[in-house]
Amino acid sequence: MADYKEDKMELGNKSNIFGKIFSSQSDRGNYTSAKGYENYFISYIGIDNEDIYNSEIYNLNREIKKRKNICLFKNNILNPDDFDIISYLKNKASKYNGSVFDLDIDLVRYEEINNRIKRGFDILLREEDRSFNNDRVKFNFIIKVMSWIRIYINPLVINYDDAPKVVFYGDIKKHELYFLLILYFAGFDILYINPNGLSEIQNIDIKKFKIEVENYQITNEKISFDERIQKGEIIEKSSIKKAYTVGAQASRKISDELLNDSGFIKPWQLQNRQIKSLLLSSTVDEVDIYWNEPLKLRPGFKFDDEIVTLPVFFTKIDGVYRDLDEYYSLLDKLQIKDFSYFVQYQDNVSPISKPFIREGYNLSFFIDHNGKLNKKSIIKEGNFSISNLSLKWQETILDKVEETILSDMFIEGLTKDDIVKGLYTVLNMNQRLIYLINSFDYANVNPKLIIYIEQMRMFTKEIVFLLLVLSKIGFDIVIFTPGGVNCIENIINNQIVDIHRLDVINYNLKYKSNKQTMNSGAKSSTSWFEKIFGKWSDL
Repeated sequence: MADYKEDKMELGNKSNIFGKIFSSQSDRGNYTSAKGYENYFISYIGIDNEDIYNSEIYNLNREIKKRKNICLFKNNILNPDDFDIISYLKNKASKYNGSVFDLDIDLVRYEEINNRIKRGFDILLREEDRSFNNDRVKFNFIIKVMSWIRIYINPLVINYDDAPKVVFYGDIKKHELYFLLILYFAGFDILYINPNGLSEIQNIDIKKFKIEVENYQITNEKISFDERIQKGEIIEKSSIKKAYTVGAQASRKISDELLNDSGFIKPWQLQNRQIKSLLLSSTVDEVDIYWNEPLKLRPGFKFDDEIVTLPVFFTKIDGVYRDLDEYYSLLDKLQIKDFSYFVQYQDNVSPISKPFIREGYNLSFFIDHNGKLNKKSIIKEGNFSISNLSLKWQETILDKVEETILSDMFIEGLTKDDIVKGLYTVLNMNQRLIYLINSFDYANVNPKLIIYIEQMRMFTKEIVFLLLVLSKIGFDIVIFTPGGVNCIENIINNQIVDIHRLDVINYNLKYKSNKQTMNSGAKSSTSWFEKIFGKWSDL
């Protein structure tokens, strides 16, 4: 069990398992004066974690769509059938006499890249000469691969500061692998992904060609690239993917226009981006450590031109410490003035949202049969508590409502009645929550909801619906149940909530503030290092 946890933590810290292939040339650290920056041929074989793998395929596809220097093959490459191209290439290659580089032939529109590709042909044909039975087989191979280059590689827009790339998914045939190798020799980055096995990769000398192979658990199930994109999108929108806090490394680049003279993100500079929450998996002590930190200092925080990723807690703490003063101190410490809302839940939605009324069913007219919302009409209605927020915030909240409806988070699913009540609860959330949203700067301390359940009380689906939406827009949520009541576990997927159990169960424990720790910003005398790793005497 310990080994499995370590593996998960390592994977979480990578943040993007395909990220190396997209690293900048200056970050690669393999510069030589003779060759400049070297390129990569990386193969990811098998799968370590299905959810994270699909999530990364989804993000990989998003990255590919943003670039014009990447060629993606989702399955085997079709044999060329453009006879004009084939005739041109046959005519030019008819003078082949042992060197493609010596041929007067244009494969791509960039002269330097064209010469590199021709050299790549010569390297491949020399290294793999024994694979071709005779000159006719070799000539047909040359024409086939040249045709692929004219059809698929020539349209790429190549920036000399960034290696052009080819991504290939699934089982690969020998000539397709040779095609990738030629481009690799020409300076292209190659990413080969196959969850089902090595395929033809196992038949070449990976050490000689300096091919990096990352081996994980082979899966027999054949799932297409597009199907994995769809599965990954669900994972991303469900926020099931987690970051692990221990030892996490923040590796990110921040645009100069977002920084002040001291190197910090300027206030409110990320607000025009979409939000994606990332659940933090941690210990109780780490909740304490990271709780009061700005999001930009938490593991997993990142942003690009479109999206800002917000690492948040969605945590449930069952039971209490044997020392009740320590338990009350934790409760008090999490209540940060101007950033948190503390609720003692008594089977009543009122502290969190307006109780549902019959007129609330009118919202069903704003929801189609697929769970999509008529957001413009809802915003135009203008008589909800969220109507006090900016148009951007209202749109963001409704986007997250839609994500919650369409995702597979609820164990028993959502009926139309559940959806209407959930939407009503979000639209009419407590004004304190509205205030916290309105004052939320994405890079800084995020809003927090702390719920204390004294007795054996269960959440309704609409309350859980609201909690999920709040989590998706960047709230930290912690639920304290001294009696260990399963208030949420029977409603939603347990992957979404980080559940911890303290020393003992204590039923009907009334909350009381420990005034000795009410000093705002007071720090524990125990260092963060000791909290995570324990004191030396405990080793």
